[in-house]
Amino acid sequence: MSMTIPDYPELTFEEASHTYRLDGFIIPSVTTLMKPLSEAYYGGIDSKLLERAADRGSAVHSAIDTYSRYGIIDLEPDLEGYFEAFRSWAKDFDVKPYATETRTYNRALLYAGTVDMSCSERGVDTMVDFKTTASYSPMLCGVQLEAYCRAQESHGIKYQNRVIIQLKKDGSYHRHDDFPPRIECWRVFNSLLNVSGFIKKYK
Repeated sequence: MSMTIPDYPELTFEEASHTYRLDGFIIPSVTTLMKPLSEAYYGGIDSKLLERAADRGSAVHSAIDTYSRYGIIDLEPDLEGYFEAFRSWAKDFDVKPYATETRTYNRALLYAGTVDMSCSERGVDTMVDFKTTASYSPMLCGVQLEAYCRAQESHGIKYQNRVIIQLKKDGSYHRHDDFPPRIECWRVFNSLLNVSGFIKKYK
């Protein structure tokens, strides 16, 4: 199988403020829209721990992107285990990347997000999201991936599968595809969109 993953020059991203703009107009991100779910799951965890985890995840994502695009390994020594976990998964599942860190948006519902990787995994066109957290939430990941899939589908891009690859410091990984039903995940994400729109209208 093979996929062509386009760029969307009309969509820009400001990393410092995590702001997406479509033709210059701000549109909400999947991450922002999912805050009620994220806070329900991570609400009891110290904010500094979450910040460190987010920084670690960003560094590992950047290293995977650089390696996938240019074949260059560039990361801090203390993150090497996570990167080796990525390479183990790529070898075990005969991964052939099509694109990494793809910014996308839903043409009808006007929200945006970034797909970590589109690839062939054992010959199957697959959307991949990488996690470096110690815990894993099927609830969060299922809704997140469904939002990304629907955004790409609005541009005519369809995946045969979607997975979470949980990368671990010891070099091992866990491949997850045990999400709630897609229709349920999409219904929840639509509810989050409606709540966000309601707040924006009357705030």
